[in-house]
Amino acid sequence: MAHQKNHTRDLVYVSPKIDVTKYHFVVVDPVVWHPVAKAPKLKPQVEARMTQAFHDELGKALGHDFQIVSADNCATSCAGTIRVRAAITNIRRSKWYYNAIPVVVGFAAGAAGGGLPPIPPPFPGGASEELVATDAETGETLIAIATYNNGMPWNPLGQWLPYAHAKRAFHLASQLLDEEFRKIKKDENTQLASQQPS
Repeated sequence: MAHQKNHTRDLVYVSPKIDVTKYHFVVVDPVVWHPVAKAPKLKPQVEARMTQAFHDELGKALGHDFQIVSADNCATSCAGTIRVRAAITNIRRSKWYYNAIPVVVGFAAGAAGGGLPPIPPPFPGGASEELVATDAETGETLIAIATYNNGMPWNPLGQWLPYAHAKRAFHLASQLLDEEFRKIKKDENTQLASQQPS
């Protein structure tokens, strides 16, 4: 895995043998909560809500380029199918009672015409994730990603809602996986076009 030019905080592996043009379907397995050692302990209902939120984001992002199918569709033949497995490895809850003062001071400074940058909230929240996309038939790894995203000062609503920035992290991780597939497909199509006789 290596850092990417446009996503320096993300680690991405892409198989050198990948051929995205042969895939038309995607199975998204249920997302799991696989916490690292220092991750917080989640209540079962929060864990279920967060893993479902990430699963939904993956379906939305990948559904633009592939047909999302259930694992049952892959019971007999998985030809042309990608299987996506994802895990939330850490989750950081936004804590409004710590964020309130910096957010209010930042808004007040902006309203008064101050040229100061917004004060970063001390507990903005966020999440870390790992994703693996494999050939559903052979099990070969096509793309693997390890990524994280924290809350941004310019999203004040996220400083108040406990898991808003975590959900944003799920959205960005899902988009990153889809972007990798799109980029590879574009390169493959360019290669094919260059090989066509003029």
